[in-house]
Amino acid sequence: MRIGPLRHRVTIQEKSTVQDAAGEESQAYTNIASIPVVWADVRPSSAQEQFVSGADQQQATVSHRVTVRYRTDLSVEMRVVWNNKNLDIEEIRDPSGKYQYLVLMCREIAQ
Repeated sequence: MRIGPLRHRVTIQEKSTVQDAAGEESQAYTNIASIPVVWADVRPSSAQEQFVSGADQQQATVSHRVTVRYRTDLSVEMRVVWNNKNLDIEEIRDPSGKYQYLVLMCREIAQ
């Protein structure tokens, strides 16, 4: 893959469980240890709006396609942070099968 399209800086975070002072557990995201900031090609691929019943609010789901150089430390339990947007990784693909780059199919939920 040529380096030109990889022009966006993203941070990759993994979900972890943290405990507060009262002993309550909650979910938090922390940067992964090995190279958390990577160069990527981020492209919005689709958008969908839906009304959340009972909450009187609208919820927008924006899907993104994020391409990064191949790495072995990614999973669908992680997320990509780009331009102050949190993109949950839904699927990881190696389209060429040659371990050159990965396509991350991500989902952003904005309220």
